[in-house]
Amino acid sequence: MHKFLKIKNLFWILFFLGLTKFIIMTILIFSQVHILEAKEKENLSACPPELIKMLSLEKAKFYEKNKELELKEKELKVLESRIQEQMNALKELEISIEEKLNKLEAIQDQRVKLLVKAISEMRASKAAQVLINMDKDMAIKIMGQLKSTEIANILSSMPPEKAAELSSALSGYPPKEY
Repeated sequence: MHKFLKIKNLFWILFFLGLTKFIIMTILIFSQVHILEAKEKENLSACPPELIKMLSLEKAKFYEKNKELELKEKELKVLESRIQEQMNALKELEISIEEKLNKLEAIQDQRVKLLVKAISEMRASKAAQVLINMDKDMAIKIMGQLKSTEIANILSSMPPEKAAELSSALSGYPPKEY
């Protein structure tokens, strides 16, 4: 029990010493603030009144500009976050569009393969008529997937000028002027 009382007394002594130290430090800090304020007033009292007035106006302008800058900075941060959100939304939209385009291309490729199969199973004269009446780019795309014997039979069933036109387009070289 005796030991406990010693520890308790020691605790209270340390507590009061800490509290005293805190009070003394607070007094010192506030006295330094007052000393600094007094020095500032002394420095200003040596200045002409016009200069003091001008300095106070400049100080007010400075604080006003500082507030404006802080507001602008907040606005910029809001705008930046909005732009970032819009960029993220655009990226998601781009990914979605790419996926849809890939699906569309896959469907188109399937349909072209179906046309290739249908034209390859037709008689050469019928296939030639279909290809002549078809869009040139589509006809070339289809003929590019046919076997060479099928292409030969179809081209021989076409009028010579159409066959020459499709042949040169199928070769991939630009047409030459004679």
